[in-house]
Amino acid sequence: MAYEQESVVNQENYYDEIDEILSNKYINIGPGEKKVLKFIPERGITKVEKMYNGEPTEKCRFIVTESDSGSDTEKFFDVGKRSARLIVPKLKEGHRLLRIERVGSGKETLYIPTEAATNPRSKVR
Repeated sequence: MAYEQESVVNQENYYDEIDEILSNKYINIGPGEKKVLKFIPERGITKVEKMYNGEPTEKCRFIVTESDSGSDTEKFFDVGKRSARLIVPKLKEGHRLLRIERVGSGKETLYIPTEAATNPRSKVR
């Protein structure tokens, strides 16, 4: 019995490690939360397929860094088409530092971008 219990504890630690590894690779924004992200469009914007409620859905993947964390670690930020249609025009205008706010949940999730205050690459008007 003690051996089985020890095995379960080790297995739980293993799952914790997987969660930690994955959370370090992806940006996660909770409902109503805002984060400032630095977008790196030079690294490409790709289409990825993910499962949602057992059905494949297409997402747009951006490469970003978290401005608030002070780290230059590149991470994935995957969003639906509606959110991508809001983000891409900001990138085309030259904005790289964007404040992203998550609104809604499930299939109704929308990530709304606004220019962050300090944006060294933005166009001068």
